Amino acid sequence: MSDVLARILVRSATREDIPALVRISNTSVAEDEDVGFGTPRSESLFSDARWLSAVWEEPNRVRGEELFVAVLDDEIAGFVTTEDRGVEIELINIEVARELQGRGVGTHLVRFVEERARRLGKRAVTLGTSRNAAGTPWKSFSWWQSRGYTVTGEEENEWTQRIGPGVREIRMRKDL
Repeated sequence: MSDVLARILVRSATREDIPALVRISNTSVAEDEDVGFGTPRSESLFSDARWLSAVWEEPNRVRGEELFVAVLDDEIAGFVTTEDRGVEIELINIEVARELQGRGVGTHLVRFVEERARRLGKRAVTLGTSRNAAGTPWKSFSWWQSRGYTVTGEEENEWTQRIGPGVREIRMRKDL
């Protein structure tokens, strides 16, 4: 894995990356795997190149979120979106190409976000993941905990209501 990590470069996304961003978003999770946990694929801006192009703001923003890509061997392996929240950086979304999951690409992206937040003088990185109506947390929940993120609360909000009744957002934080 360390060989893979050494070959990953994280950079700001560009408009030319849109086809790769859409491909990764549409294939990183199996079609039915995230039902009840996340925004339906049909509603995601990242599911269609035309939608994503229409809301792209130069140099690397979509609806106020900043986009960064992980490049491995000249191919985009994953991406992360973040939003400045004053004293914190919110990690909005992270996606890794399905065939590269488990090789450290996501960890590398998270470390990039944390280091960037430190350089910007932020106090923490925050994020939300979900718990479905049956009470089961999304599969990344323990992964976030293993990276030092702790639960700060759970809530029902506009995002969870669009997913379905009983879904909750698990708020997490890592102090820097």
